[in-house]
Amino acid sequence: MSKDNYFRGTNLKNRWEQKHIQQYNIDKPYDFSGFESNDMSGYSTVAAKLIEENKDAFVRKSLHELGCAGGNFVAWLKQRVIPDWEISAEDFSSTAIEAAKKRQPDIEFFENDFLLNRVDKDYGCICMFETIEHIEEGTNYEILDNMLNHSEYTIISTVDTEDDCFGEHISHYKIDTFDKKGYDVVWKSFLGEINMPDGIYHYMIFLLKGKLN
Repeated sequence: MSKDNYFRGTNLKNRWEQKHIQQYNIDKPYDFSGFESNDMSGYSTVAAKLIEENKDAFVRKSLHELGCAGGNFVAWLKQRVIPDWEISAEDFSSTAIEAAKKRQPDIEFFENDFLLNRVDKDYGCICMFETIEHIEEGTNYEILDNMLNHSEYTIISTVDTEDDCFGEHISHYKIDTFDKKGYDVVWKSFLGEINMPDGIYHYMIFLLKGKLN
């Protein structure tokens, strides 16, 4: 196993290439039904609403998503929420990125492994959903600090489950984790429940103040 793979748990590129094909319908048109139903139990709908209701607070009219998979979230933003913003997104899955480019060509989608190549451009908002738990403890906060250094605000979502999800979840969080770490948490909320054999857990979403004025 290479050094790069050692710190990824089971989150290897080839594995996620297959998951995107098998589980996320990247070969089909975008399904915006969750956004249109205004279901506020999902992170993407809540994040889109946060951006829509606070878009005038951003100096930089730009948004970037890390770990975008097939690009459903940013496509919705471009089509319905902030069509005049500069929007870009990245994922380390070439399969997902190629599908996203075909479905939403006016967004800058690009293939990148952010564990190796960090964000180096400034944005109004940087988003990362259901991804930080796939980054090992220590490196997760390096990635988060990098995002905050290059944004006015950062929106992230994760889960408070304690299992490893077949080796995918290699860092863990609670609703107060980022407060205790000293981050400027502007807003946070539990989202939908996750029923597991040992109890009820939750999806969670956080709005963090970035370092840019």
